[in-house]
Amino acid sequence: MKPIIMAILIIAAFGFFSYNVYNLFKLLRLGKYDNRFDNIGERVRRVLIYVFGQKRLVTNYKFAGIEHFMIFWGFIIITIGTIEILVSGVFPGFRLIPGGAHNVYELILDIVQTLVVIAIIMGIINRTTIAKRREVNGLDAVVILGLIFGLMVTALGTTATNVAMGEAEPKWLPVSSAIAGVFFSGMSESGLRYSHEFFWWFHVLIVLGFLNYLPYSKHSHVFTAIPNVFFQDLKPRGALKPIDFENVPEDVDHFGAGKIQDFTWKDILDAYTCTECGRCTDNCPAWHTEKPLSPREIVVKLRHYASSEGKALLNGNSSNGGEAATIPGPEWITEAELWACTSCNACVEQCPLFIDQMGKIMEMRRFLTLEGRLTGTAVKTLQKLQKQGNPWGFSEGDRAKWISGYEGVNVIGENGVEDASAFDYIYWMGCYGGYDPRGQKIAQSIVSLLTQAGVSFAVLGPMESCSGDPARRLGEEALYQMLATQNIETLNGLKVKKVIANCPHCFNTIKNEYPQFGGNYEVINHTQLLNDLVKQGRLKPTKEINQGVAYHDPCYLGRYNRVFDEPRELLQSIPGLRLIELDRRREKSFCCGAGGGKIWMEEDAPRVNWNRFEEVESKNPDTLAVACYFCDTMFEDASKHAGNDKIEIKDISVILRESVEAERKS
Repeated sequence: MKPIIMAILIIAAFGFFSYNVYNLFKLLRLGKYDNRFDNIGERVRRVLIYVFGQKRLVTNYKFAGIEHFMIFWGFIIITIGTIEILVSGVFPGFRLIPGGAHNVYELILDIVQTLVVIAIIMGIINRTTIAKRREVNGLDAVVILGLIFGLMVTALGTTATNVAMGEAEPKWLPVSSAIAGVFFSGMSESGLRYSHEFFWWFHVLIVLGFLNYLPYSKHSHVFTAIPNVFFQDLKPRGALKPIDFENVPEDVDHFGAGKIQDFTWKDILDAYTCTECGRCTDNCPAWHTEKPLSPREIVVKLRHYASSEGKALLNGNSSNGGEAATIPGPEWITEAELWACTSCNACVEQCPLFIDQMGKIMEMRRFLTLEGRLTGTAVKTLQKLQKQGNPWGFSEGDRAKWISGYEGVNVIGENGVEDASAFDYIYWMGCYGGYDPRGQKIAQSIVSLLTQAGVSFAVLGPMESCSGDPARRLGEEALYQMLATQNIETLNGLKVKKVIANCPHCFNTIKNEYPQFGGNYEVINHTQLLNDLVKQGRLKPTKEINQGVAYHDPCYLGRYNRVFDEPRELLQSIPGLRLIELDRRREKSFCCGAGGGKIWMEEDAPRVNWNRFEEVESKNPDTLAVACYFCDTMFEDASKHAGNDKIEIKDISVILRESVEAERKS
C-alpha cells in the first residue's frame, strides 16, 4: 500500500509543479525576444563561479554569504538523499549511491544536515540583527526557514531511529547516533517503528509541499537562479540597448517599457528570480538619501505586475480592455521612483543573481520621456542639447575658445590642421571641458600634461558635440542617437582610431555605446594614459605634495569600466602624497549623485552628494581627488553646503600637474 500512496503523491506533486513551471514559461513568452545563447563557455564559467562558487554572496556580505553557502551546498548534497527517499518509497531498497560509497555519503549527509541547521540559526541572527534593515522579514521568509528546518529535523529523526533500531551503522552517522542516544534510548521497538514512520512520512510531505510552495514565493530562485545567471547580459556594463527607430512595426504606439510585452523575457525571469535580499537597495544612493526609489521594490513590483497583468492578459480578461495596464504610474511604479535613479549601477553590481534593476529603470524612463512625461529643468537641458549640442545652449563655436592660448595644441579644422590621422589621439574634452570654468581648468591641466609628455594629439573643437550620455540616461533615445551618429560621422570621417576621454560619461558612451552605431575606437581615460606616461618616465612628478588625499571612484569609470588601480597608482606616484581610502570605494563606491542625467535635475534634500561628502569629511583629508567633471561639480557644491572650505576638490590631473610643474601661461 505504501508504494501506491507514494506513487500517487509523487505524480500529483510533480504534476502540479510542472503546471506552475509551464505558467511561468507562458509569462516569459510575453516578453520580447532577446538572444542570450551566445558565448556558452563564458556563461557556463560564470554559473560555476557565481552559483556554485557563490562568489558575490561570500565576497560582499560575508556572514550572510557563509550562511547561504552552507544552505546551498547542503541542499545540493541532501538532494541525493531526497531522491533516494522518494524513489525508495515506490521501489523499496533503491539506492542512488551503491555499495560502500553509500556509507561515506551517509557520513557526509549527517554532518551537512547539521551544518544546515547551524546556517538556519545564522539566518535568523542575520535577519533579526545584522541585516534587519536590509532583509524583508515577512511570513514568506519565516515559512521558508521553517520548512528547511523541518526538512533537517525529520531527516535526522529518520536516520536517528534507524540507528536506534539497529538498521544503520552508528560510526557512519555520528550526529544521528547522538540524537538516538538522547531521544530514543530505551524506547520500545514498536515506538521506534512508529517514530521512524512519522519522521519519514513527515519528511516526504515537507519535500513535496516545499516543491510546490516555492513557485509562489520569493524563493522560486531555487529553480531560476542557474538559468538567470547563465542568461545574464554579457555586453559591456555601460551599454544601454538601442531602439531601432528605422524598423518599427506598424502596431507599435510607444517606445521603452510601459507594458509587460515591452520587457524582455529575461526581465520577467529577473523578476521571478529576485530573492528580495535587499543588497541592491542597501547600496542605492537614492535610497540612502530618503528618495522613493528602492531597486528591490522595482523588481518586486515588476513580478507582481507580471503575475497580475500578465496572467490576465493570457486569460483574455485584462483590466484595460484587452491591453495590459502600463507599469510606470501610480498603481505600480511611480514616476518619482524612476527619476530618482542616478544610474550608478550599484544595484546590478551587488545582486548575487545578476538581476538588471537599472536596465529596467532606464527602459521605463524611455517610455515616460517619449510619452512626453519628463518635466522640469531636464526638458530644457534636452532642448539645448538638440539645438546647440551642449546642455547649456552655448554657441558651438565657443567650445574650444579657451584653448587658443595654448601653443602647440592643434584644433582640427583650424590653422590648416585637417588630418586627424596625423595624430596618435583625439582628446575628447566633453561639454564641461569646453564650457564650464572648473571643467576648463581640468581640461587645461590634461592638455598641458600631454604636451609636456610629447603626446601626439589634437582636439576637435567646434566639431565636437555632446556625447549624448545625458539624453540617453534621461530616456530621450532619439536625441541620443542623433548626437551619437553625428559624432561618429565626424570621427569616422576624420579616420580617428584612438580617443582620450577624461569625462567618465563620455568615456563610457564612446567606448561601450558608440560601437552600436559603427563607432569603433580605442578609448582611454586620462588617468590611464597619464599613469602610463609617468611609468614610462615621460612625466616626472618631482614636487612634493605633502597632503592626505582621498580618492573618490566615479561610477562610470570604476564600477562600469573597472578602472580602479590606475588613478590610485597615479596619485601614489606623487612624492609626499598620502592616499586615503574612503570606506565605500572601488566596486562599492558611493555615487556623487550626478549620473543618469540627475546633474540637470533638481534634487530634494538630503542630497546624494551631501551624503558622500560627509564620508569624505570623516576621513579629514586635505584634498579630495576626483576623476570626473560631474563629481568635481557635485563635491564643490557639497563642500559649500557643508561650509567646509578646508578640503580642496581637485581632479587627479590638476594634482599631477602641480607636481610635475608643467604650468603654462595662457
